[in-house]
Amino acid sequence: MTAGPPWERLTLYLGKGFYALLVILLLFTVQPARAEGPTVLTVVLHDNSQTDLDIAALEAMEPITLRTRTPWSEGVQTFTGVPISRLLTSLGAQGRNVEARALNNYKTELSWDELARYPVIIAYKRNGNYMRIRDKGPLWIIYPLDDYPELRSLDTDSKMIWQLRRLTVR
Repeated sequence: MTAGPPWERLTLYLGKGFYALLVILLLFTVQPARAEGPTVLTVVLHDNSQTDLDIAALEAMEPITLRTRTPWSEGVQTFTGVPISRLLTSLGAQGRNVEARALNNYKTELSWDELARYPVIIAYKRNGNYMRIRDKGPLWIIYPLDDYPELRSLDTDSKMIWQLRRLTVR
């Protein structure tokens, strides 16, 4: 038997288990950052695993900016946040619906299809400023109402939870 390239000898020596372990380690390194500061959002996945996130973890997830009007503010507002679909995908979420719950326990169901179709965000900034609890923060679900007129409805309004605290994938 002639010696081949080093990686072939490594494969023979360590076996395929080494590569499986390497893949698993790589998967864990691309997970979103977990809360190091105060937890502002808890995400519960379909397998009942739970992830706590702080503002820094949300900011690290390629935020986007939406400019839209809401029924609760005057004029066009600028919201910065992470698309819910991106957040859930990064956590490996699987499901059909997402229950969103506010600090006061108000809750609503968000459709997975709707979250994939529209850039719905979890906003943490409004007009460039972090939102305080008394200003509907620290997190507010924002739909792009001005960009998609079909979203202007009482049903969509009921899904735009402010003071968001928890997402549960079902």
